[in-house]
Amino acid sequence: MKEEFVVYRSKGKQFLLVMLAIMMTIVSIFLIFTKDFEIDFLGSSSTYIITLIGIIGVTLFGFFSIYSIKQLFSEKPVVVLTKQGFYDYSSAMATKDHLIPWDDVSDIGIFTISGQNFITIRLNNREAFLASLSPIARKATQANLKLGSYEINITMQSAKDVSLEELLERMFTFLEATE
Repeated sequence: MKEEFVVYRSKGKQFLLVMLAIMMTIVSIFLIFTKDFEIDFLGSSSTYIITLIGIIGVTLFGFFSIYSIKQLFSEKPVVVLTKQGFYDYSSAMATKDHLIPWDDVSDIGIFTISGQNFITIRLNNREAFLASLSPIARKATQANLKLGSYEINITMQSAKDVSLEELLERMFTFLEATE
């Protein structure tokens, strides 16, 4: 077994994510400034509701646009597996430079939501992990837990030349080597 396994980011896939986020931001801006657009079943308040949806969309997709652009120019990989543990850089809620030791991992699986698959990792010490997160990351992780996932979720949507299944196999290999 190699000392480490690194999953790199695909610049092409990341560029597509940037374009999608920017496009959704533009659509949201359009919703804010469109005054003549009404939805019959919402009645006279539809203009305000559409404006509110636009504001929420600009906030959300604007954040994703900025994050995706940063990731496009980042040299950080998606995931790094080492004999000691792993580093996750796959999303805004990733553990980043925080090593997750293999001896803290109790289960690894696949979690699917809205047709997207994630590698999900259950930790032995959930409370200590949650306490180490920022308040926003903690709330997002708790929301994911309520949906049925584990504490850490790795997305492979911008990974280069490595499938979710291959990473899952590699993670099991590293995990089993520590037992």
